[in-house]
Amino acid sequence: MGSSKVKSIIPIVLLALSACTDSNKNISEPFTKTIDKKPPATFQPPSNALAMQTSKPLGTVKGKLSKLNEDFYSADDFSTAIEYAASLDSYSLLIWHKGALRLEQYYDGFDAELRPETASMHKGVLGLLIAAAIEDGFIKSVDARVGDYIDAWQTLPEGNITIRQLLTMSSGLKSLNSEGGFNSQLMKFFSGRLDARATVLQLRLEKEPGTNFNYANTVSQVLALVLESATGQQYANYLSKRLWQVIGADDASIWYFEENSFPRTFSSLLARSRDWLKIGLLIKDDGQSQGKQIISSELISEMTSPSKNNSNYGWQMWLGNDYEDKRYYNDLKVGIAVPASEPFNVDDMIYFDGFGGQRVYISKSQDLVIVRTGDTRLDWDDSHLPNMVVGILKRYQ
Repeated sequence: MGSSKVKSIIPIVLLALSACTDSNKNISEPFTKTIDKKPPATFQPPSNALAMQTSKPLGTVKGKLSKLNEDFYSADDFSTAIEYAASLDSYSLLIWHKGALRLEQYYDGFDAELRPETASMHKGVLGLLIAAAIEDGFIKSVDARVGDYIDAWQTLPEGNITIRQLLTMSSGLKSLNSEGGFNSQLMKFFSGRLDARATVLQLRLEKEPGTNFNYANTVSQVLALVLESATGQQYANYLSKRLWQVIGADDASIWYFEENSFPRTFSSLLARSRDWLKIGLLIKDDGQSQGKQIISSELISEMTSPSKNNSNYGWQMWLGNDYEDKRYYNDLKVGIAVPASEPFNVDDMIYFDGFGGQRVYISKSQDLVIVRTGDTRLDWDDSHLPNMVVGILKRYQ
């Protein structure tokens, strides 16, 4: 089974943040104004498995746990998938198919109560919350101006960015500067050594909004500002009431930049694998959960449709429309690329991508949701595991 050894992932985090999540190196200059809020300190990112226990401050996303329908297939039929996930230091592998949970596998003593760091899988939840806020009337339209919700940008060019452009990573905003490794602007932001709100509000346009694809954590943080301003609620409370409780999820944790304030919405939603499965089911079932329409099917369709600048990206989540043997996080095709050894073997794959192989794969046509959590793996293959599972499931058609 997968290794339970706690690993230092500092080099991986540095590489990921500089080359992937704020991906265009050398495109922005450091801020002229210093906004450090505390002196540098040794930053030791936790392993994915131990993030909840070792990271502070954490807030609670209150859930209201309900049962999943379970009717397990033979684990022997899934032996190749179980062994493959084990070889990649996985914590969990869950498979939903045709109306029930069919496989629930945990590795190295981990169990259903583990709430690991799943990195950018949180972005998909953020996209769902923006859709909910549109449906609730808090946000006028997906094409509304950001300046209508962020007072500091109301009269600035950045205020003309639309909500859609933020959701589809086509905002035109500069990435944070990654020069200097641990002491770079990017790493100071990530590790909480900068005032997060001030940093996000000082982002400036580099390109015309809507003209390029550039995936960046800070863009998701701008969406957090929009959401809190529009709803007048703290992010964790809106997430709990509007989504987490109504899908029947258990309590989760959220990581704040500072005590009781401004959660990281690009990562660090610490939830059980079963609850990530329920998020996948919400999308698979066109916004329905437990017999209720939680988010309109029209908005789910918009979320999971190709965006203007990337046919494989929707609203803070990825799509498998066009095969790419290397999937980059920007138009320039620089930095980290996630390989795929072959095209997806279903035409409607939707997936949440957490760095290093944290995944929720969704196929409506197959009535399929796959959840994998585990150690960060730079050799993760986007298509191998889901294609293997789809192949196995043919015997159950």
